[in-house]
Amino acid sequence: MIGSHASSRVSGHWHLFLDDAEVASRTAVQHVMHPAVKYAGNPILVPEPPWEGAMVPSTVLFDEEDRTFKMWYLTHARVPGVESTYVSGFATSTDGIHWHRPEIGAYEYEGSRRNNLCLGNTPGGMGVIIDHHDPDPTRRFKALVWHGGNRSRADTKRGWGAHEQRGFSAFTSPDGAHWSPLADEPVLRGTGDTESLFGWDERYGRYVAYVRPGRSRELGEGVPRRVIGRSLSEDFVIWTSPVDVLLPDADDPPLAELYYMPVQRFYGQYVGLPHVFVPSPDPFGPFWPELATSRDGIRWSRVGHQPLIEAGEPGSFDCGMRRCARGIIERGDELWLYYGGWREDHGTSRQHRHMTTPRAAQRRAAAIGLAKLRLDGFVSLDAGEAEGTITTAPVRSAGPAIPLRLLVNAATHGPGGYVAAEVLAADGTVLPGYSLAEADRFAGDAVAHELTWQGRPLALLARAAAGAGTIALRFRLRHASLYAYSCAGAPAAPSVQ
Repeated sequence: MIGSHASSRVSGHWHLFLDDAEVASRTAVQHVMHPAVKYAGNPILVPEPPWEGAMVPSTVLFDEEDRTFKMWYLTHARVPGVESTYVSGFATSTDGIHWHRPEIGAYEYEGSRRNNLCLGNTPGGMGVIIDHHDPDPTRRFKALVWHGGNRSRADTKRGWGAHEQRGFSAFTSPDGAHWSPLADEPVLRGTGDTESLFGWDERYGRYVAYVRPGRSRELGEGVPRRVIGRSLSEDFVIWTSPVDVLLPDADDPPLAELYYMPVQRFYGQYVGLPHVFVPSPDPFGPFWPELATSRDGIRWSRVGHQPLIEAGEPGSFDCGMRRCARGIIERGDELWLYYGGWREDHGTSRQHRHMTTPRAAQRRAAAIGLAKLRLDGFVSLDAGEAEGTITTAPVRSAGPAIPLRLLVNAATHGPGGYVAAEVLAADGTVLPGYSLAEADRFAGDAVAHELTWQGRPLALLARAAAGAGTIALRFRLRHASLYAYSCAGAPAAPSVQ
């Protein structure tokens, strides 16, 4: 969590509406997915130094230890001793908008090591985590990187780099800038070249990565298609063969493939950004991020089937392909998403692989942009003129020593809009003192507004309902959007893991 919120979010667990798992029933409300809003100053990072060609972010993290944003991005440069023209750069920022390219000295470019290139031969980019599970400070940062480049054997003979074994390799770093291999050979083979490293998952006691299984799937049309798989490791070196977890479905465009899916966890719920690629009618086609959710990281459902980041206006840097970095960052009352934007589609981009000089690669005009959502703002349940209701699944009531608060992330729209709540006993009856008639209606826009009943908070319920077992909440709203709610009394935990 970065900075402070305009409204204090003091409860420990927020319930989102990415799915209906915690909703017992709802009437007269619409499930609405919200596309991210692009930053007006986009693009925030464009190719500038001579060693940079097209740019796309792989991972963006906020390092709490030094209070710095850190970005690993894919670009193009001919680097002596490196097989591929795909290389990764490292950048830092104090505000997430203005970025600095530190001189790392790891690679030589045109006779000088004064550049920010941090790792060579990274055609799929760098999936990076800050590993709080590993006590070794020299391995604080970990990365999975697919090796296997785009240079020809003739390039190798000219000394541009030895032909390396293909597959995902593991790297560690004390600072995110200087990297060392964790193993001499690839740690995961037989996959596609793109992955999203989730990191250590306490639920399973394993490292988790979402990768593309190497064998494409024939899904009814007789055409092999890319899908999303999941791989596990206890030590970051030995990884399991990926198991399919998300395939294109009937609501995707014909012949659509799932190319890549960064995954994070929000309040215990997994959120994925599957990237849809439609390689038709030629090998060319559009490429964009959507939204998916899971309660266990294995069984996934799609949310909305619409782009999370829309294509830009014709001629803009992101009017073609858009690809999100791993790392949705909480900033005040917003969620920040970094993405790469192209003026072309994925197939056209692949046509340009022969353009290996930085100047030629720059003609692909890929740069890095920023898009934003409100906090918890992936999805809302919206009501219009007719009053809508949302009844939650049972919530365990707190004992008398734990004060409860009912907070909502909500916005009303125009005159007559409101959000209010009733509290229900286990048998579905309204608890005395917590009816709609006694509820104080909220009108406005806040990420953490406390709902009350004639000025009384839900804290009084902790005493009144002690030992009652469970309660449920029935929200009532009109001309309003409800994004999330919290009914707990513990201090807030960071929402993005």
